Amino acid sequence: MHIVLAVLGIAAGIGIWLWRAHMAARAAGELMETADDIRAALRRFGYRRKANVSPLDGIDDARLAAAGILAAFANMEGGIGRAEIEAICEECRRAFKTDSAEAAQIGAYGRWLVQQSANMDEAVRRLARNLEGKLDEAEKGQLLEMIERVASIDDGALTDGQRYTLAQLARQLS
Repeated sequence: MHIVLAVLGIAAGIGIWLWRAHMAARAAGELMETADDIRAALRRFGYRRKANVSPLDGIDDARLAAAGILAAFANMEGGIGRAEIEAICEECRRAFKTDSAEAAQIGAYGRWLVQQSANMDEAVRRLARNLEGKLDEAEKGQLLEMIERVASIDDGALTDGQRYTLAQLARQLS
């Protein structure tokens, strides 16, 4: 009997080890996929590094600035997960009337922009400067609704910090 228990214990240990190795490989695959998406988006939208200029300040395409703002709000409370990435892509696809591939690249570029700043409030403020004067009232309202949908993915509601930053953004865009 003790031999059977030992064999079962060894089999369970091997099974757990294989499962953990599989999960680590899957996480690494997702990380590589995200890096590939960001690299493709940077190439597609023609990013060129400029001396002494933050990537947050030199955005000509309002869609990229909006995607960056969405990513910043999603990142405010604990990082961007798979659900937030999918929500950003869906919002971009719907609002900008693009196909899924282009929406994924816009979202990836937005996530990359947010990675260039340690402070998400500052990232939102700087990205919003790129939108000043480019949006009409309907587009401003649409952007604020998109932000609320993406930012409330985890908890179902905006946090106090997100509400404060959203109010600042609304004033800045007015």
